Amino acid sequence: MGASEELRKAVVVGGSQEIAQLERLIESCRQMQNEIRESLVLMDEGYTMTTILSRGGTSGVIPHLTEALDRTNASRRVGRGAMIRLALAEGMTTKQIGERLGISRQLVERYRNERYEGTPYRVSHEFHSRINSD
Repeated sequence: MGASEELRKAVVVGGSQEIAQLERLIESCRQMQNEIRESLVLMDEGYTMTTILSRGGTSGVIPHLTEALDRTNASRRVGRGAMIRLALAEGMTTKQIGERLGISRQLVERYRNERYEGTPYRVSHEFHSRINSD
């Protein structure tokens, strides 16, 4: 499989993982929304904030939401890097990519040069080594 084909595969894998992370984020947001609504209902019923907070309030949801946000951002970053590498391999310039994505040429270069180790993607280390050496 050529480098361009592997880059295409990375974009597809990255996009799929980004969608999965976004779905987790949406679910975490729904949980947070439900917790807030429940707390507001309890306040309307006359419960004190001390009582509401002692029940746990939103504290159990916040770490999940924070984690979901972090994973979504990581997926987005790696996915965008894969898209940029593929676009460059297909002949687009950093200026063209920057204009289309609404980011600076410098940021395009940063994404291009970013290393992929430690990312949430399950693409082989061997593949990362090859695309990072281009």
